[in-house]
Amino acid sequence: MPRKNASSRCLMKIDLRKAYDMINGEGHGYFAGKRGLRQGDPISPLLFVLVMEYLSRCLKTMSNLPDFRFHLMCKSLQLTHLIFADDLMIFCKGNVSSVSRAMKALTHFSAATGLVANMDKSSIFLAGVDDSTRDQLLARTGFTVSTFPMRYLGLPLSPKKWTKLDCHLLEEKITQRINVTYSKHLSYTGRLQVITAVLFSIHSFWGTVFILPQSIFKEVDKICRVYL
Repeated sequence: MPRKNASSRCLMKIDLRKAYDMINGEGHGYFAGKRGLRQGDPISPLLFVLVMEYLSRCLKTMSNLPDFRFHLMCKSLQLTHLIFADDLMIFCKGNVSSVSRAMKALTHFSAATGLVANMDKSSIFLAGVDDSTRDQLLARTGFTVSTFPMRYLGLPLSPKKWTKLDCHLLEEKITQRINVTYSKHLSYTGRLQVITAVLFSIHSFWGTVFILPQSIFKEVDKICRVYL
C-alpha cells in the first residue's frame, strides 16, 4: 500500500457494530424469540456464521459486475475480502465505481441483517489515488483515512519487515500479562503454566505472521525467565 508510484488501490477495514445482538429476524417454533439473541447464546455463533456467509455472497456477486475492479494484488485470486468474526477487510481498486459497488453491497447487507459498520472503528487505506478521487471516496464511505501499521485480529500489520524497535509492542503485551494481579501471586508451577500456555502462545501467534528478529526471541526468553 505505501509503495511509491503504486496503481490505485483501496483497503477498507470495517468493524461491524454489536455483531451478536443486532441481527434481525423472528423466532419460529415452540418458543417466541421476544428478546432476540444475545452474546453467549449457544445458537449465536452459528447464526452469525450464516449471516456472514450471506455477506460473502453479496460481495462475490458484486465482484461480477462490469464496473467493479479488483485490488491489483487480489486480481489473480479474485479476492474481495477477508473476514474473521466481525472484523472485515474489503479490497478493491481505488476508484469511485469500485468503492461505490462495495459500499452498496455493504448497505444491502446491513438492511437485510441489521449489522452496520461502526464508523468510529472503521477506516480506509488508499494508495495511488489523487486528491480529487480521495475526497470522493471519503465522502462515499464516511470512513477516515488511516495509515500503517494497522491493527487486525490483535496484531499491528505493516507492509515492512519488523525491526527490533517495532517489536516493542510484543514485549509490552507479554509484560502486561505478567503484571496482572493474579500472575504475581502464582506458585512456581502456576507461573510455568502461564509461560507455556499464555506467554509462549502470544509469541507463537506473532511468529506465524511476522519474521521476528533473533534479538526479540532472546528478549522474550529473558522476560519469561525473570518472571519464573
